[in-house]
Amino acid sequence: MAAQLFTAAQVLAIASEAYLRGRYDADIHDLHGTWAEHQEPRATREQRVTARLEDMDRRARAQAAREGHPYRIYRGGPVDWETDR
Repeated sequence: MAAQLFTAAQVLAIASEAYLRGRYDADIHDLHGTWAEHQEPRATREQRVTARLEDMDRRARAQAAREGHPYRIYRGGPVDWETDR
């Protein structure tokens, strides 16, 4: 079986890829270790989106109250800005 020869550029590319992969693995390992240190439950994406929507709804209700008009949930479609309908 013949030995495979590599050029200097190929060796550099292989070494660079190995280094970057090692850095990535170390970072991921560190991240998992940090998560393991803090046992509180983390919010799922669905929970974060729900919280943002609730916050937007609360702010819209407060703005409607400040401006003195009833709060209505926008369900899409055209709006007559004169009558708010």
